[in-house]
Amino acid sequence: MLGVVLASTMWGLSSVLMKVALPGVPPFGIAFIRVLLSGLVLMPAAWVRSRGPGSVDVAAPGGRERMHLAVLAVTTVALPFCLTAWAQQHVDASLSAVLHATVPLWTTGFAVIMLGHRPGKRQIGAVAVGLLGVAVLAGLGSQDLTASSRCGCLAVLAASGCYGFGWTYMRRNLSHRKPLFIAAAIQSGAILVLLPLAVVTTDTSRVELTPTRIASLLALGLISTAGAELMNYRNIARLGPTTAALTAYLIPIVGVAAGIAVLGEPLTARLLVGAAIILGSVGLAMQRRNKRASPVRVQSSTEPKLPTDSAMSRTNNGEPHVFRATT
Repeated sequence: MLGVVLASTMWGLSSVLMKVALPGVPPFGIAFIRVLLSGLVLMPAAWVRSRGPGSVDVAAPGGRERMHLAVLAVTTVALPFCLTAWAQQHVDASLSAVLHATVPLWTTGFAVIMLGHRPGKRQIGAVAVGLLGVAVLAGLGSQDLTASSRCGCLAVLAASGCYGFGWTYMRRNLSHRKPLFIAAAIQSGAILVLLPLAVVTTDTSRVELTPTRIASLLALGLISTAGAELMNYRNIARLGPTTAALTAYLIPIVGVAAGIAVLGEPLTARLLVGAAIILGSVGLAMQRRNKRASPVRVQSSTEPKLPTDSAMSRTNNGEPHVFRATT
């Protein structure tokens, strides 16, 4: 369980780290630096993994696979990273972390549309309850949130929707590929997408880097993105997808705690109630999926041999990747 706590902590701190860096670096610049740093870790890690003991030769992706990887580079990295970084200008980091917890709900919806899953009463109820939680957090019916705050909420929800779409798309089209290979490939693709965007939108004369902001950017890319990805793969291999998916519950808790402790954000009744409603809906949505995924498990950490990468790919795509994508 220590690995689950570590992965949740890494992902949960991402909103706070972006908040710290934002005064000196524009949102799209933050997104590019985040992808660049994480790519510098994930791409060598994938190469080492492919050359390790027991590995098999990985065929180069063909034209159709390259198209799928390009779609994932945009929908699971470039677009949600930009949306989340932009949103941090308008919403608290703690609120952003809670809204990102809706990723499993988005995944449930896209699984119905793209994979033909038939939603049960529990799943339909989970989505309805989740929407209620979002309405509470967004302050619908009240006047104490500004229009910019609501736009920030919508941006975070759109980023969460991107993750839900992307991971469902991956399950449908690339489930035969190793998850670490996919992660490295889409990070490299996102670098190509975000580089021109960052160059065009960044006014270098207004970039103000301090040691604290540099440290937050390094932590965002190396720890909260690349480190969390690698730790999540390790958790899936050692603990199984059901246990690894507990990060969906812990990430908002870490995000809220960090926002209060580091940034001095207020702990409001709306945040507590909305978070409780959303986490309850996530529990409903994941309970049915975990039961369905339980026959496909990897070896436990007490067994001497770790699962192969192909087994990791099956389990990782059987359970939505929460995080990063979530955040």
